[in-house]
Amino acid sequence: MKTRIKSNIVFYNTLAIITGMFCGIIAVAFRYLISGFQYLFFNELGSFLDFCYPYYIIIIPAIGGILVGLLTHYFAKETKGHGVPEVMTAVTLHGGKIRPIVAGVKAIASAICIGSGGSAGKEGPIIQIGSTVGSTIAQKLKLTPYQTKVLVTCGAAGGIAAIFNTPIAGVLFALELILREVKLKSLTPIIISAVFATITAKVLLNYLGVEATYIFFLPQYTLKTPLEIIFYLLLGLVAGVVAIIFTKSLYGIEDIFEKIKAPEFVKPAIGGLFVGIIGLILFLSSGNPYVFGIGFETMDMLFGGQIVFAVIFALIFLKIIATSLTLGSGGSGGVFTPALFIGSMTGGAFGTVIHKIFPTITATYEGYAIVGMAAVFAGGSNAILTAIVLVFEMTGNYMIILPVMLACVISTSFYKFYMEDTIYTVKLRHRGIIIEQEMDVNQMKTITVQDIMNTEVETVNEYLSLKKLSEKIIKTGHMAFPVVRAGNYLVGIVTHSDFDKIGENEHETLRVKDVMTTELFTAQPDERIEDVLIKTENEELSHFPVVNPNKPQEIVGFFTKGDIIRAYTKKRAN
Repeated sequence: MKTRIKSNIVFYNTLAIITGMFCGIIAVAFRYLISGFQYLFFNELGSFLDFCYPYYIIIIPAIGGILVGLLTHYFAKETKGHGVPEVMTAVTLHGGKIRPIVAGVKAIASAICIGSGGSAGKEGPIIQIGSTVGSTIAQKLKLTPYQTKVLVTCGAAGGIAAIFNTPIAGVLFALELILREVKLKSLTPIIISAVFATITAKVLLNYLGVEATYIFFLPQYTLKTPLEIIFYLLLGLVAGVVAIIFTKSLYGIEDIFEKIKAPEFVKPAIGGLFVGIIGLILFLSSGNPYVFGIGFETMDMLFGGQIVFAVIFALIFLKIIATSLTLGSGGSGGVFTPALFIGSMTGGAFGTVIHKIFPTITATYEGYAIVGMAAVFAGGSNAILTAIVLVFEMTGNYMIILPVMLACVISTSFYKFYMEDTIYTVKLRHRGIIIEQEMDVNQMKTITVQDIMNTEVETVNEYLSLKKLSEKIIKTGHMAFPVVRAGNYLVGIVTHSDFDKIGENEHETLRVKDVMTTELFTAQPDERIEDVLIKTENEELSHFPVVNPNKPQEIVGFFTKGDIIRAYTKKRAN
């Protein structure tokens, strides 16, 4: 009866509604939490440090960094960085299980990071927070691994939908990057969650006197002439290059910080200090730190014609560096919004130049800024559909959909030509988790030898007669046995095939050592099954002894190809 209730469609979709409503409430609360910390750091703390104005701009992101470092280091290390890889890991490896504490720590750490001037977005945190909500509900109700993963995806979709007022993009993001499948049984609750998250957020914001509408109010831009499509194609290529630079910069700086010999909780403060220096330079030269925080205000200034070309061009690279320093050092926040910021500046700079050269056949730079916003995000994430729909939902500008579609495809294709992983999956590859482009996971990369090996190994002594071996084969049904000496010292392996080659008349006189295979292939517990299969692809092996990494002749386990198939099938089923 209990199982029937859990699998009931009405019951499951009700959970999606609950998850979505929680995400809507949390998204609004998170929005005000960021504003609160921003006021605390730049108004209250700023007033206290007014004696060193404007140079305290350097200090504030560093103070925020040390607070974030302490929170993430001591309470939930998985809340460092942009959050989406951690959610993908939970779905791929852990059946969607995420620790409940992650939601609270991620919310506070990210709000402090962004509020103190850290260059990061609010979408990564809300995805991780929303996913944690879905996971917690599923774990409390003891849902199946698949149901848990779908509810995690409901949380991700609801979070994006509520924080940006973009329900369709929320659903597409969750499908393209988190669950990586499109099935009716999963699509239905994900859509329901996104709808209820958006409605809940709108109701709360209206109650608080805030109108929930498009993020950017812009004129309707479209192709001025058919020839202009050539320039949008070129913008797609430029956006692909910028997306590659952003990805390489983010993980390059992360690698540098991993090598720095300092306490982990101090590193975000170092990153914050450098971000503060960038902000101060911009403030002294142009009157605005620009790269601090989420960046929507700066993007509004771009669309309003309030930023000069030199600053627009510089912000492409300064935002990349600032975001890489913030997140690479261990700060907490997302890369989604910074990608939109960088894309808008890329498109704005490109459009300014093109329109100046070809004023009669091209739109003004704002149209190119919209397209660039989508194209850089599409390139870095490889989430083309999400990027296209997101820009439409954020701006209400459908007229420019053809340039957006073309630029996103070109940017993504160029990015994929040079890069093996997206901005979200680079970290996963470092952990040995390979996410294929066809919305599937290379499951063999997620299974280790330790996961499938049998530690209670039936072995035989090298001096055992073949007659006794025959009896052991019949009794156990095993097709192979590791051959050992005293102290589990591995010397060979004997299989049913080795035994069959010997005539019955020799069973009394011959010993196991006379027929066993001594040229062994062994595995180690921490090896991944994919690596084992690659190393043995030219050999017809079905049985694998597992040895102690520190004592290569000491056997600690055993597995067969049958064990591999069973583990793979189980992973696929989950």
